[in-house]
Amino acid sequence: MRFGLLGPLTAQDAAGPLVIGGTKVRILLGILLLKRGQVVSSDELKAALWGTDLPATASSSLHNHVTRLRRTLGPEGAVRLRSVPPGYVLDVDRGALDSDRHEELLGTARTARLREDWETVREACATALGLWRGSPLADLPALGHGVPYGPGLQALDEARLVALEWRCEADLRLGRYDGLAAELYALTEQHPLREGFHRHLMVALHRTDRQAEALAVFHRLRRILADELGVSPGRAVQEALADILRGDDEPAPPKPPAPAPAPVPVAPGKPVPDGAAAAPAQLPPVSRYFSGRRAELARLDALLEEARGHAGTGPIVVSGPGGVGKTTLAVHWAHRVRADFPDGQLHLNLRGFAPDGSAVTPDSALRSLLEGLGVPRARVPAAQEARTALYRTLTDGRRYLILLDNARDAAHVRPLLTGSATSLTVVTSRDQLLGLVAVEDAQPVALDVLSPEEARELLTARVGHARVTADPHAVDEAVELAARLPLALAVVGARAAVTPTLSLTRLVERLRRARGLDAFTGSDAWSDVRAVLSWSYETLSTDAARLFRLLAVHPGPGITVPVAGSLSALPAPRAHALLTELAEANLVTEGADGRYAFHDLLRSYAVELGEEVDSGPSRRTALRRLTEHYLHTAQRGALLMDPQLPPADLPPKAGRGVDPERLADIGEAREWFTGEHAALVQTVVRAGASGLDLACWQLAYVLKTYLSWGGHWADGATVQTAALAAAERRDDPTARARAHRSLAAALRWTARDPEAGTHLRRALDLFTAEGDLLGQADVHLDLAGRYERQERPEEALRHNALALGLFRERGDRSGEAKALNNVGYFQALLGNHAEALAMCDAARLVFEELGDRRSLALTWDSLGVVHHETGDLERAAHCFRISAEGLREVGAAFHEAVSLDHLGDVEWAAGRPEGAREAWRQAWELLDALRHDDAEAVLLKLGR
Repeated sequence: MRFGLLGPLTAQDAAGPLVIGGTKVRILLGILLLKRGQVVSSDELKAALWGTDLPATASSSLHNHVTRLRRTLGPEGAVRLRSVPPGYVLDVDRGALDSDRHEELLGTARTARLREDWETVREACATALGLWRGSPLADLPALGHGVPYGPGLQALDEARLVALEWRCEADLRLGRYDGLAAELYALTEQHPLREGFHRHLMVALHRTDRQAEALAVFHRLRRILADELGVSPGRAVQEALADILRGDDEPAPPKPPAPAPAPVPVAPGKPVPDGAAAAPAQLPPVSRYFSGRRAELARLDALLEEARGHAGTGPIVVSGPGGVGKTTLAVHWAHRVRADFPDGQLHLNLRGFAPDGSAVTPDSALRSLLEGLGVPRARVPAAQEARTALYRTLTDGRRYLILLDNARDAAHVRPLLTGSATSLTVVTSRDQLLGLVAVEDAQPVALDVLSPEEARELLTARVGHARVTADPHAVDEAVELAARLPLALAVVGARAAVTPTLSLTRLVERLRRARGLDAFTGSDAWSDVRAVLSWSYETLSTDAARLFRLLAVHPGPGITVPVAGSLSALPAPRAHALLTELAEANLVTEGADGRYAFHDLLRSYAVELGEEVDSGPSRRTALRRLTEHYLHTAQRGALLMDPQLPPADLPPKAGRGVDPERLADIGEAREWFTGEHAALVQTVVRAGASGLDLACWQLAYVLKTYLSWGGHWADGATVQTAALAAAERRDDPTARARAHRSLAAALRWTARDPEAGTHLRRALDLFTAEGDLLGQADVHLDLAGRYERQERPEEALRHNALALGLFRERGDRSGEAKALNNVGYFQALLGNHAEALAMCDAARLVFEELGDRRSLALTWDSLGVVHHETGDLERAAHCFRISAEGLREVGAAFHEAVSLDHLGDVEWAAGRPEGAREAWRQAWELLDALRHDDAEAVLLKLGR
């Protein structure tokens, strides 16, 4: 029998289409098909047919509808519709639903996309789309609402949209543009939040010489996403925009189709032992709420494809922290590909991390596997080696899929591996099972928490589209509170399901009020996030457990080995070994940048353990060590970036157990600051909150150079606000003055510019009271910059002149040169070109002598402005190029963008529009990355 879900419900047998009469009979069949192979309770069916207003005869009426459905389906269908307490189940072969064929075609397209075989992608997607006859179960709209069935129908519709996206992508790759833009315009109207269609439309328009329309599509999408979701377009759309702005006109030529993989050899006619079952089917049921994991599914598909092409592969290891959904993914994928393993599928839960220590031994596991292959218990050998030998003999040359769930370590699994290249073993574990990867050529598939989109999909599937639509912001907050951990999301979904009258907003309020992991406790240990995490923690060595607890002191998101060493007062090699132990236990994840991180619920668990096990003073001491590590390393980095910076008054050596990093040059300094950016900002805040006031304001002070040069003004405001509070608690006038000035420098580039003036005046008063001439001069330079921003060049010139006098009085050549350059710049704006050129050139010579690369680059920009004002466009362009290159080398992103913008203006004036657009494009990318208001003005220039 065959059934159709991709449109109005259809059914047919060998004789032809069947007429399914009566709405309730059709609803009954639709539900049983959506949950095929699963027992659907009578209570659930009655609720679907009559809602909450059940008639007194509901049970007998349900029985009558089932009888009518059996009669309609005929003899074959009647046998498949079985009564199984507490309800009914419809046995439907895989491939009998049109959605099965759709999924198969998408799998073909997915594999072809990996090979960049775009003809196959297009053919498979077009065939899949041809299966659609309307919305899924379009004649049964009642099934589209509520928790039980709405998500399943949405998943089918999502598969249709994926096929559409991939077919359009293939058309673009193959250069088939006829009618494509019109189709994509319609799709973007129908699905305004779906970025893939917008991206394809931008590319299609660009490649048909309609660049202005392509840019308009981007702006419309950005406005819609900002208004509806408060987010910006994703990376794929941004990359498409960058291609358009660069003028990349031609698509990359499609790669030739990959050769068809060779079939996996199968030994035909191999005898089955007496009494053995020919095809065991032990896979657990698929979760109806499975969502996301597209990248991991593609990786698993690719590994299977590789196995087909190379006559087998090693085992696949799906690893990840507790609650991340390893088993759910493995079972879902196993069901998808089970047709590739006609000899059967075996499943065994090894209970490697069971709370009661009841792990299944290899001996017992082998007995279960052999019995699954049909070996009578009496014939199972006594010795483990003999059991392994028999297991490998029975699986040799056959195509079995073996799923070994929840393995503790490599030794737990090794005796259970087949010797056959035609079978596939999939292992799930909290441990990375590096031994299997190294020795048995296992292929790792590592899981982390879900992406925000995938987490939202999962929660929507569990609570129902209607409730999500009613409280969209609550769903987003629930996703973040659950740290995108599937188990935690499942707990939230279960609580929503058992309290259907409670709004998601109220549910999220309860989650927010709960302490740490208390929000995610379940009815048993397997659904309690705290308990699930504890099973991994309890396997750690004493030192690794201590480091895990201390990691909560670090603000995240990731920690390097040197920082972990100082945090724990351990040598770096020892800290590295302990981090490796934590990573192998999947309690932390090592990123490509060498940083170790954990998700928010693991962090909450580490915080809880730290409060239970470690004393308050010991945790504060760890924070002091962390702050000192960052302070001494950041001071070194700041002085490499700006040798003229007056250093903070630090002890010559860091405290006991602290080993600061030894940065060698400005490149290393920039890389270190960039990598530690988030942690540095939060460490300043935590230090202030913990009473480490001296370290707080000093760390903020040495961070100013990096944050200011890079245009990180919001973070600058955060750290300097904390520093000012710390300096005021210490009653240190110099520290307060520096903090006021640094805070003003950050606020000057934000919407809080009026506050910047107040802080500058306060800083000037404090420096004046202390008799600090250099501090006063620096504030006058800052005031001049603020007046420049307000387009008040005369006031700016006056403050620069005051700064120049103070620097000369103190004999500070670097400060004097900065003031000279600024005075020259403003003289140029006022039309005094000869004086401006002389001052800027004098400043240039001083900076070259002092080796002050950033100030030198800024001076080249001033010289470019002077030459532009005098009409010497070639010399101006030369100066701006030198300036932009120098600023790029020191990491001064904002001022690099300014110089590039100036260069674009000169190139345009010189009649070189392509050169102008390239300079403006680079400037726009920098400003857009900084989320600076000037980005829009530069983007307008690109549209000329």
